[in-house]
Amino acid sequence: MTHPIPQRLTPPDISLRAIGKLAGPIYVANIAIMGGGTIDTIMAGHLGPEHLAAMALGIASMISVFMGLTGILQGLSPIAGHHFGAKRFHMIGYELTQCLWLAAILSVIGILILGNTEFWTGLAQVQGPVKDMATTYLSICVMGLPAALAGRAFIALNAAVSRPKITMYVSLGMLALKAPLNALFMYGWLGCPAMGGAGAAVSSSILSWLSLLCFIIVWKRDRFYDPMRAQRWYWPELKALWTHLRIGVPIGLSTFFEVSSFTLMAIFVSRFGAITVSAHQIVANITSICFMIPLSIGISASVLVSQCLGAGWPSVAEQATKRTLGLAVVVAGVVVTALYFARVPVISLYTGEAQVIQIAASLLIFGVIYHVFDAMQTVGCFALRGYRVTVAPMIIYGVFLWGVGLMGGYYMGFHGEGLHGPWGAFGFWGMTALGLILAGTVLAALALWTAHQRAKADKHVMPNP
Repeated sequence: MTHPIPQRLTPPDISLRAIGKLAGPIYVANIAIMGGGTIDTIMAGHLGPEHLAAMALGIASMISVFMGLTGILQGLSPIAGHHFGAKRFHMIGYELTQCLWLAAILSVIGILILGNTEFWTGLAQVQGPVKDMATTYLSICVMGLPAALAGRAFIALNAAVSRPKITMYVSLGMLALKAPLNALFMYGWLGCPAMGGAGAAVSSSILSWLSLLCFIIVWKRDRFYDPMRAQRWYWPELKALWTHLRIGVPIGLSTFFEVSSFTLMAIFVSRFGAITVSAHQIVANITSICFMIPLSIGISASVLVSQCLGAGWPSVAEQATKRTLGLAVVVAGVVVTALYFARVPVISLYTGEAQVIQIAASLLIFGVIYHVFDAMQTVGCFALRGYRVTVAPMIIYGVFLWGVGLMGGYYMGFHGEGLHGPWGAFGFWGMTALGLILAGTVLAALALWTAHQRAKADKHVMPNP
């Protein structure tokens, strides 16, 4: 069903200040979420390489499943953003209920996949204590998966209606509880069993349910959401679910290709031993923290583009796309310059093992090389989501991040004889860098082209942002 666009609708503010106001809380929230993983890595790292290796495998497996399913739920963001820009507030609560039903269905699928622990440990070819801890980690993660997925629906909605501070406050609260809860279950404080690296999964599951409760309370009681709440109970409706799936499944596959190119790399790198996988996990964590900045800008791009289109201003959506891309590239350049010169001190925060530091410092060079292009692909992809263009990015991710990055990395890591290989972990990181450089170039170009094509049909006179 199409909805006429009232002429009185105005586009959202897309100035750099407005982008910062939107991206700032998203960044803090993402850092808080990422901070939980950093705390896990640091606390497990000080228990020894085996604990860190087990947790790295557990995290990699969990994220591979969770982020792919979460990506499907991200279809809510452009849908709700479009309704918000068009001032169809009553439709937002309805779409949220459908997204939550979808989260429940996806939870069952995720539990079945993640609960097959033998598959994940077999993929990494780990044995002994590392396998036992990783198995325990994954088994516990299953219990927190439904809450984590449902919580992501609220996170997507909060961003879509320019209310990211809610997610920020909840995420900061959970971060404050992460280290104490980790200490209880990892180190055995206050009489709790000392579970080592696997104990981090207990705290993560508890915090997933607690954060979901916080999101529900805010949704029910914050007056800002009054016009958005559904007026009655809705059962799953096939037409609405299909709309979410049509937009969300390509996003989910794109997210899976992007995230699993790193998480599956971690699983394969596990075959090189605890020292190498520990170095890999540290570098992956550092580069992930750096990635939170372009990710926040990218989410802002998606929100602003969808709101502009909902209000009937594709010309402003084009300006938002250009502005967010430019901002991401500049910030990424500053970040990698600082990271290059400070890489050894930063790595030393994670571990005191000299061999791990040496390998990690070398691997981090690849992160420095690809980060600007990583920022380009992130913002480009999210801007395209605002335009509801999701199939092309999915194909691009599959070709460059899996085909070039992961599969090419597997060849270079374990074989590569024609290029004086095998190169081990360096082969994986080198090909991942190449894949991201190609993906960043193509996705940024596609986003700019799409924005320009859509703007041609705009009959408005461009406002001064």
